[in-house]
Amino acid sequence: MRKYTLPIALSLAMVAVLGWGIYQYNEKNDYHTYLDIQFQRQFYELIGHVENAQVNLSKAMASGSNKDIVKFLNDTVQHSYMAQEKLTQLPFHHGGIRGIEKFLSQLGDYSTAMLNKSLEGVVLEEKELNTMVELHDYAISLSEQLVELQQKVASGGVNFGDLRREGNRNLKELENQMKDFNLITFEERLLEYPELIYDGPFSDHLKDVKPRLEGKEVKEEEVPSIITKAFENHKNDKISVTGQTRYQPLEGYYVSIYNDNTEKGYEATAAVSKKAGKIIWYMNPVQTGKSNIDRTEAVKRAEEFLEKIGYTNMKSTYTMAYEGQIVINFAYEQEDVLIYSDLVKVKVDLGNGNVIGLEAQGYLSNHYERAIKKPAISEDDARERLSSSVTEQSVRLAMIPIPGGKEILTYEFKVKFGKDTYLVYIDAETGEQRRMLLMVDQKDGTLVI
Repeated sequence: MRKYTLPIALSLAMVAVLGWGIYQYNEKNDYHTYLDIQFQRQFYELIGHVENAQVNLSKAMASGSNKDIVKFLNDTVQHSYMAQEKLTQLPFHHGGIRGIEKFLSQLGDYSTAMLNKSLEGVVLEEKELNTMVELHDYAISLSEQLVELQQKVASGGVNFGDLRREGNRNLKELENQMKDFNLITFEERLLEYPELIYDGPFSDHLKDVKPRLEGKEVKEEEVPSIITKAFENHKNDKISVTGQTRYQPLEGYYVSIYNDNTEKGYEATAAVSKKAGKIIWYMNPVQTGKSNIDRTEAVKRAEEFLEKIGYTNMKSTYTMAYEGQIVINFAYEQEDVLIYSDLVKVKVDLGNGNVIGLEAQGYLSNHYERAIKKPAISEDDARERLSSSVTEQSVRLAMIPIPGGKEILTYEFKVKFGKDTYLVYIDAETGEQRRMLLMVDQKDGTLVI
């Protein structure tokens, strides 16, 4: 009997190993199937929001009632921002995606500006209506291209859940498919529309810089502890690395965060840089939708959070609040000079004060200690370059980026002309006026044109 004992034991062990392997294989497949379903749903919702945005914009243009115009423009704004949020959650890394994201932001921003004029009873001018027509045409084109892309991806058998696997052939296939669409040139076709200042009036100059981030390279197994140190509310959650970032300025890991009670499609996601292990971005879709804390308290919560995760000397600049949440833009301050290139955005839930969003790529790509020279001209000399028609409200030194990847030191004057407020940037070395921006303060935030 003994001579059969070892073979039987080995056979049982092999069966156990085989069974465990099959179990792990099925678990992995189930997870990627789950991801595929979620990404498919987000893609459909993205298309739906784009279509709803362009429909509501057309209704606003066709309506003769000021009350209805306000309603339709408000719906356009909400769908534009929701589409932008869905887009950022999809595993697309094609260059044209950036253009789409910018367009959706511009669509929401311009609609917000027109909404506020309508609320004041101002009749929209022909030039403004023409701009809305152009935005509407772009939205129709984008919607058609997204539907076509979705159909082609589906017919090609590409699994969205597999796209985060490093070196996945489906990802390369999808990137090649996207080259057949006008999405790749979408950014080139965009016109100069207003943008929200909370996203940085100089952010367009920061897209393609070579990241300055330095530090020890972190391993995949270190990522969960990085997340839990930053977000204590996730210390008992399941945190897993689902892939690595591709075609992005900062190399890093994609992260999924969920627990047994997380509703499907509502897991938090993040990206952590390989160098130094910094959180590039974080999104938690679960929000209360209520407003129990005010703007001042929300900014305080955001400041404390940034200090906790190692972002010191950050100064809040502008904010945008909507649907029970607030996005706060921070810029680095060095020697009392505001550095607009080093941007961090924090989203706070106004219901419970929790941080539900972080975007730090601008800071991580651009931050370093500058050798700031003393201004060549005095504040009074710079003030003399202002128009005699304006009334000064405040002034501060600010470093702003200019084309070519350079930065210049300026005096940032906030001035009033009539009922309007402007930001005027005077070069601290030459006295030349470098930039002038119109600020539109509103209940939800600040627009800059």
